[in-house]
Amino acid sequence: MQIVRPIFILGSGRSGTSILYNLLATHPDVCWFSNIVNSYPNHPELAIMNRITDVPLIRGYIKKSIIKSSSTSFIYPSEGENIYTYCGFKDDQKMLEPTPDIKMDKFKKIVALHLALTGKQRFLNKRTANTQRLGVIQALFPDAFYIHIIRDGRAVSYSLLQSSWWPNVRLWWLKGKQPSGWNREGKEPISLCALHWKHNVEEIINYSKKLAPRYIEIRYEDLVNDVVGSLKRLLTFCKLSLSKTYLSNLPNALPNMNAKWSAELTRHQKEILQKEIGPFAKSMGYV
Repeated sequence: MQIVRPIFILGSGRSGTSILYNLLATHPDVCWFSNIVNSYPNHPELAIMNRITDVPLIRGYIKKSIIKSSSTSFIYPSEGENIYTYCGFKDDQKMLEPTPDIKMDKFKKIVALHLALTGKQRFLNKRTANTQRLGVIQALFPDAFYIHIIRDGRAVSYSLLQSSWWPNVRLWWLKGKQPSGWNREGKEPISLCALHWKHNVEEIINYSKKLAPRYIEIRYEDLVNDVVGSLKRLLTFCKLSLSKTYLSNLPNALPNMNAKWSAELTRHQKEILQKEIGPFAKSMGYV
């Protein structure tokens, strides 16, 4: 099946990428990698189970669970990290262009199979590691659309610091080093969180010129304060239908989690944030 105008959500981890992914994943015209296919990447035919989300008696329950980001025993949107790995993508380095290690045809076949088996028109994916390999994604899908969600770097830094998976992430801009190693060297943990946000956002913005006019930015703060209005704007941009049923199932607003960093970080940590990302954050409108 032909892959037409797939949609990729971009953003630094903890910026609201998962929230946006889940909100868009319930749109009737899109398909996505599920937790089941991600668990068995060599069996992409399992994508047919995504059809469960359209079964009349249970689709309402499943889609509400997806929107709420609550666990479900049914199908759930996944970043597809195991699928990317299965196709030769590497998360711990910058990939400016396709390499012999990347199985481009295999990845495209998996996406095409998802579209064919689900009967959907468009493919949607959120993978934060795509930040450092936009050249490869663009080579794979020249007509793709990109949504970059941006959040206050101070809130992102605080959120990363609380995440259980953060210590073991291999940072692409730091030659694959992990936060756990940074901490053992006696360096400030919050400093690395801040630098990670800055590197990711800069990487996407700098590359966005090559993605225009199929690139759009949205702020986390705007999304959570006006979910329906924000989604209407994104649907129009991505040329997806403004389905009344879909829009009616969206919440009007979501909790804004940006206040936590200011309330819970120490004065010393705030000073470090100002030193590392203060000017850049200000240039992005965060003061």
